[in-house]
Amino acid sequence: MEKTSPKHAFVTGATGFLGQHLCRHLNAQGWQVTALYRSLPEKTLDGVNYVQGNILSMASLSEAIPQETTVIFHTAADTGTWSKYNASQTLTNVTGTGHIIQCARQLPDVRLVHVSSVATYGIEHNELITINEQTPASGINSFVNYVRSKSQAEQLIKQQQDLDWVIVHPSHIIGPEDKHNWIRLFKMIINNSLPSVPRGAGSFADVRDVSQGCIAAANKGRSQQHYILGGHNMSFAEFILTTADSFGVNIDFKQKPQWLLKIVAKLQASVSYLSNKPPDLTPESLQLISHRYNTDCGKAEAELGYEITPLKDSLNDIKKDLQQRALL
Repeated sequence: MEKTSPKHAFVTGATGFLGQHLCRHLNAQGWQVTALYRSLPEKTLDGVNYVQGNILSMASLSEAIPQETTVIFHTAADTGTWSKYNASQTLTNVTGTGHIIQCARQLPDVRLVHVSSVATYGIEHNELITINEQTPASGINSFVNYVRSKSQAEQLIKQQQDLDWVIVHPSHIIGPEDKHNWIRLFKMIINNSLPSVPRGAGSFADVRDVSQGCIAAANKGRSQQHYILGGHNMSFAEFILTTADSFGVNIDFKQKPQWLLKIVAKLQASVSYLSNKPPDLTPESLQLISHRYNTDCGKAEAELGYEITPLKDSLNDIKKDLQQRALL
């Protein structure tokens, strides 16, 4: 059911990749936006009320969330893939979500839009599969703590039978202003230093599409429903070659055997425990880039009006952003 004006949004993870785009779009569409942050970003948006807090602290959350909030957008998450930080990741993704649920219950009329991931459907398959909202969710059984903890967070929300919630499942999110997600891959493409082309396949979605999808879920999404927010279905090899062509750079196509990559990932993870420096490749990150799936966004397109930006346009905007940042 569509919410009526005025609309008051509270955004967790507001200084993250998706969060900052979401705040920008909400602000442009006339929402009153309260943005939660732990460390104030270098650049803030005019018209957005930034408040300091931590989703692990109920006291700071309760103080930060305005009573007039009509939608909580919960984008905050720990997406790391190094097992050394599993405990803190679980706290952020599971305990933090529990605190958000408690706060939502304290508000008179609020919708919770929870940003999950397509990974919670359990996509650890060798064969190529297509995921839609009816795909059985088996991410809770994953050895990757990110997938498992996001699945546990979903379970907490789905237990709230009397709460107005909507869960969205983005796929691989790409786009301009990325500083922590796919920027590492783009740098390796630019420098032709990619050690091996991942064997997996996935769905690559523009961050601005996902942001608009989150807002549409708040406005139009059916209560207690899931919506997949995917993008362009393609293999990593296709995506990397398309990106290199768009950036105007050459890349050597190298694809090492999967068994060798598994050995390298285990060795790097072991050495990193001694050096205390995050490894370039872990068994968990290798698992994620080895997934083989497509997404079916038909439900989001029909019910939310979800749209997918042409990949060429997304890559051109990423290229311009990287050039402005002197990375390309």
